[in-house]
Amino acid sequence: MESVLSIVFCLTLLYLAVTRRLESYVQMLALQGILLTAINILPLFNGFRPSDLLLPAILLVVKAFFIPMYLNKIIVEAELKRTIETTVQNFTFLLIMLAAMAVVFVTARILSASMPVDTIVFASGFSSVICGLLIIMFRKKLIVHAIGFLILENGIFLFGAAVHFELPFLVEIASLLDIFIVVFIMGVALNKISSAAPETETAELTRLGD
Repeated sequence: MESVLSIVFCLTLLYLAVTRRLESYVQMLALQGILLTAINILPLFNGFRPSDLLLPAILLVVKAFFIPMYLNKIIVEAELKRTIETTVQNFTFLLIMLAAMAVVFVTARILSASMPVDTIVFASGFSSVICGLLIIMFRKKLIVHAIGFLILENGIFLFGAAVHFELPFLVEIASLLDIFIVVFIMGVALNKISSAAPETETAELTRLGD
């Protein structure tokens, strides 16, 4: 079941590569939060303590509900244009993503022969990291860069499930705090920049003087 959910997770990455709608980015981010929650809950069916449900609950609330709602609030209040400008064509972006995912899946398959790694989950996590980096590189809007960072974080969470290794709880919470911080800072930055660069695209920042 983890593999099936991971494949669905990969499909959200491919959809992000071809869509130019800002709302779609937020929706896919929420869907990824739900998928991550489900992936972290599945191992608990083999036996768990009530405290083991805390992290999945936090993931669901923060990644699937709070952050998408906050991002939508920023989009509305900053009156951002809903179409995302890109530095590469969507088809080119999709080809890059497909090539990167192919390399990642082949590498994960090779690694699984020498170490206990769930190939599909591991490859999905690493693909998410690459997708987040590509979004930051090839998309112009600042808020999309924040979403790219959050997608990268989602990939890191998948690594834990892939190697069947329990991160210390405090480390996992610290990762969630990173997400809170980046979204908070991005909200402040967008509110400050919107008056000087209404579309809040990175290209506009080069025109701002000291």
